[in-house]
Amino acid sequence: MAKYKYSDHLVRSEVAAFDKQWLPGQVPPNAGIYRCRTCGDEIAVGKRQALPPSHHEHRVLGPVVWQMLVFAQEHPK
Repeated sequence: MAKYKYSDHLVRSEVAAFDKQWLPGQVPPNAGIYRCRTCGDEIAVGKRQALPPSHHEHRVLGPVVWQMLVFAQEHPK
């Protein structure tokens, strides 16, 4: 489970992007922290970066499926 110290840097959101599920190797449009729905591992993914194609195998648990946990939003320059 993701943890944080300073809650004033996070905002609750109901954006549909949090509901989308991603397969290994796919490139989500948003940078952020993604969680494997199968095993609970979390990873950070940069903007325009692919999700890891070789996450550890889930021989018993099932397939690797990523879901965005925290959206890293860029500020306008």
